[in-house]
Amino acid sequence: MFENGTPGTWPCDAVITVQVNLDQVQPPLRSSLLHDLQGAASAINKHARVKFVVNGSTSMIPNSSLGDIAKTYPNTVLFAFVSQGQSDLLSSTAAAAGGGYWIHDSQLGRPVVRLGYVLVDINRLEDYRSDSGYLSRQALFTHELLHVLGLDHVKDRRSILNERMSTSSGSIGPGDINGIKALGASACGSEGGRS
Repeated sequence: MFENGTPGTWPCDAVITVQVNLDQVQPPLRSSLLHDLQGAASAINKHARVKFVVNGSTSMIPNSSLGDIAKTYPNTVLFAFVSQGQSDLLSSTAAAAGGGYWIHDSQLGRPVVRLGYVLVDINRLEDYRSDSGYLSRQALFTHELLHVLGLDHVKDRRSILNERMSTSSGSIGPGDINGIKALGASACGSEGGRS
């Protein structure tokens, strides 16, 4: 996500649409997963300048070649529940993965993220309980959406971005909030956006 040491960020104050692929999820579980995803988006939206809006469905499964179409899906996150082996972006040991694709914006003179992705292994969902808190699906989804924003793992147990979810409290902590605010300042600093 870096070009010459400059962080790639979402556009200042962007509304980011999260489109969800539930094709492989059993119908009785779908509304619960969407509820947990809405909770994750709301938790981040309380602290971020950008806003995640869960709105829409997709049949796409993100993979490493998705960057080629980043301009076609501006300010979008493709969120897919998949089985292992369906995407090269999900390692065999991970319950989920999240990230983004950036393009160089010549008007701003810096990289801007246009398309994000989250992949969740449907066979690992049973490792996480419904709703929020420690080892919850909402915590897992929040963790991955923070990667979509551009934040990386930390070694702070108070942070939801702790690399091992089992050693995280399961809620957004002070370090996560500072990272979210720093990304917002980086994205909006040269655009004259609100503070």
